[in-house]
Amino acid sequence: MKNESFQLLSLMLGTAATAPIVTVLNGTYEGRYLPEFSQDLFLGIPYAQDTSLANRYRVPQSLNETWLGVRAATHYSNACPGLYPELDKVDAQLPIMFWIHGGSYQLGTTRLPNYNLSYIVQRSVDIGRPIIAASINYRKGGWGNLYSIELQGSGNTNLALRDMRKALAWVSENIKCFGGNPNSVTVWGESSGSFAVGQLLLSYGGRTDNLFHRSIQQSGSATTAWTNGSDWYQPIYDDIVNQTNCSEAIDTLACLRTVPYEVLLPLLDKFPTLNGGPGYYPTVDGDIFPMYPTEAYRNGHFATSIPHLYGTNTDEGTDNAPSDGVINTDEDLFAFLLNSTGFDFPSSTVDQIMQLYPDDPEVGIPAHTSMNRFEDHGRQYKRIAAIMGDVFYHAPRLDDARSYTKFAESGSKTFTYRYNTRGWMNNTNTTYVDVTGSFAPDYKGVAHASELGFVFDNPHFHGVWAGYSELSDLISELWINFAHDGTPNVALVSDYVVEEDAEVIEQTLENTNVTGLQRLYWPSYDEDERGLNLVLQTQGQGGCYVEPDTYRLEGREYLTQWARRRHV
Repeated sequence: MKNESFQLLSLMLGTAATAPIVTVLNGTYEGRYLPEFSQDLFLGIPYAQDTSLANRYRVPQSLNETWLGVRAATHYSNACPGLYPELDKVDAQLPIMFWIHGGSYQLGTTRLPNYNLSYIVQRSVDIGRPIIAASINYRKGGWGNLYSIELQGSGNTNLALRDMRKALAWVSENIKCFGGNPNSVTVWGESSGSFAVGQLLLSYGGRTDNLFHRSIQQSGSATTAWTNGSDWYQPIYDDIVNQTNCSEAIDTLACLRTVPYEVLLPLLDKFPTLNGGPGYYPTVDGDIFPMYPTEAYRNGHFATSIPHLYGTNTDEGTDNAPSDGVINTDEDLFAFLLNSTGFDFPSSTVDQIMQLYPDDPEVGIPAHTSMNRFEDHGRQYKRIAAIMGDVFYHAPRLDDARSYTKFAESGSKTFTYRYNTRGWMNNTNTTYVDVTGSFAPDYKGVAHASELGFVFDNPHFHGVWAGYSELSDLISELWINFAHDGTPNVALVSDYVVEEDAEVIEQTLENTNVTGLQRLYWPSYDEDERGLNLVLQTQGQGGCYVEPDTYRLEGREYLTQWARRRHV
């Protein structure tokens, strides 16, 4: 693994189409100019020292060198190796959108084409609200989240989160050089990137150190994934030490720093998945992560001055539910919930969950598919999909939004959404726009990550259908507004026509003058005692509307009560 680094996209306003140059605290970088977007790119800038060998399993080390001359910042950095490594200047100070990629903390890299920030930056220019976008690679999997007594005792725990904070510190120190405002940084992520945003809000008991000022979470909570301790990780660490001939060393951690990358990589990938276990995730270490997230949220030990934009997709559970036809009977479902790694639910709790989530395909996931059971994937596939989606995404989002609202300091509002449009698939399996694209598989529904192409306003991933392009323009604009103002709603409230309904506080959409898109008012979560979500969907589906946050409420609340038993 090489230097941990990040990528920046800034705007070119009236400058020549030559390679951009920027001077930061350490020295000078030359970036790349993209004429098709009129953007400057600075790629692969290190925010910390190389994390291989001597710095392996150490907290990120600050850059301690300066140089004369110009260094190239024209290519993405090497990603932290994961399970599939092969996948792996303006006058005004602009707000920063700081993207943290997903991949279950085990996979992913910022260079994936669906994370291309060029389109949302261009969108920000088009609507007259320019941003600077940054993305980072960080240590993931066993490189960033391995845990043991040895790591705990050395103070080198939760390296993935420490990498993120180190990168944010670099932005704070240097972003003015790119025309950015260090006091207007939005941390933003999806899936495990969203877990990470929640965890950054909890880090050091809610201490932001002025590194970030707003948060966007797409499909993931600090309470989604396990925070297993040394009981879980110590055998993994010990096995790795034995396999690398480090067991006789005085300092086994120091020995692991000398092991060739090619030897260590397959061992890190192998051990956490033995016996069906989860992968590597952040751990309650008593330092950067001082307590279980459930405890932190319950007691207000998080960054309470931060406004939030936060949501989930309607059919989140279809990516987590077994789809190989194994859940067909009540007995199959009971055994799965009782014995699956990480749940730790007693049998009486499993009984209650099954009562709260009946075997009724009309209320299962994917939603709006009537009596279709998708039996090729298991007769009770829709039932387990509803449970899994609520366990990992919808119930945590409900609980987080309530905590964010309860402990919010003045002006720190929370805006929640439910994304409800099925993803588009390019039938040519390329990154080029193809008018022959089709819906994502029907049994997946509005699955995890379906919203990504729309948020990034990337036509290669949201598709070319007129309704989809319109929705993408709308969603990306809402995200950009939030990065500017801490609210997705534009400042000109006179543009809105507001009508209240006795049952659901809905706001009427109106065509206005800025982009020709439909304007809407997105209420904050606390504008109704039940909580309010904005449902994001195409005009062909009836358009966006506001709903009370009451879907599967009894089940989600029950799962929230038992979240601590999942070690979250």
